[in-house]
Parts: sequence; structure tokens; C-alpha cells
Amino acid sequence: MRYIPNNFLRQITTWEVCMFAKVRITSIMLLSVVFLAACSSSGTFTVKQALIEPINSQKTVSIMVKSDKISESEKEDAQKACSSLQEKLYARLVSEGLFKSSVIYPNKGDYILEVDVIGVRLVSNAARIWFGVMAGASGIEANILLKDETGKVLSDFHADGSSATHPLSSESGSDNAVNELATQIAQVLKNK
Repeated sequence: MRYIPNNFLRQITTWEVCMFAKVRITSIMLLSVVFLAACSSSGTFTVKQALIEPINSQKTVSIMVKSDKISESEKEDAQKACSSLQEKLYARLVSEGLFKSSVIYPNKGDYILEVDVIGVRLVSNAARIWFGVMAGASGIEANILLKDETGKVLSDFHADGSSATHPLSSESGSDNAVNELATQIAQVLKNK
């Protein structure tokens, strides 16, 4: 058996403890960044044609949400998302003071808000539990036209919304993606 001085053993132990602490701190920081980045829902919009005249907030809007361009594999998810989006827009456009009242198409309004959903990805709660962040975010995207009662296009834009990807986030449900899309639509219409 070889003799190893006590100082040498303490130096190795101290070095190992320092490396373990550095690895642990780095791992915690990396996991925190991944979790925090995946904890909130988000949305974006791209304006193709800005409002050409201000919206009269004392008028009525007719809301038409359709999903004609969705593939057959997404039809069921699209119907759920369209129904939810229509409900959210019905309340939000009035509550945010953009219009006096809102109606669902084919009822007539002074304005027509035509939302054409072109993509939907709804992640189920089961998939979120089984696969976590790797299941991805729920998302919805649409092309939106605001027309006056004569059919003249007042604004044309593209918007999307996505949910959080983290399964423990309060914003990870598919309804959060729809809510983000409704938020983006209202935001574009507010920019007068």
C-alpha cells in the first residue's frame, strides 16, 4: 500500500467539491432558463394594410370566423379553436371599447371582421403530461380582414397566438393560444 499525504487527499476532495458545486449551479441556471422561457403564452401580428380610416366605436361589428383552408387532419381542432375565438372576440371587441356591440355572422353589422384561420395545433393535456415541454405549444394563426358594410377592406393583417410549452404553466392550455390571437387582433384594431 502506498502512502498518500493527508494534504493531497484534502486538495482532491476540495477540488471535487468545487467542481460539483459549479456543475450543480450551472445545471440549475440552465433548467431555470428553459422553464422560464416556456412559461408564458405569446402572439405576434404582421400588418399588410393598416387601417385606412378610423373605426367608429359607436357602431356594430359582425364577426365571421372560418377555417376553409385547414387540412382534414386539423378540422376537429380548428372547429374548437374557431368557436373559442369567436366567443373571445365577441366579448373583447366591445369590452375594450372598439365597437358598441358585436354580432355573429350572418347577422349584419356596420363592420365585418373576417377571420380566416389557416393553421391550428392543439396539444392535449395528456400529451403535455407525458411529453412535457417536448410536446410543444398549442398554436393558431389567421389572416384577418376588417371591412365596412359596403365590403371595402379597411385593414388586412396576419396574426398568431401560441400557448406556453411548460406543462406546469398556467398558460399552457390550448385556450391560451386562442386568447393570444384575440389579443393580437384587438391590438391591431386599437392602433388607429
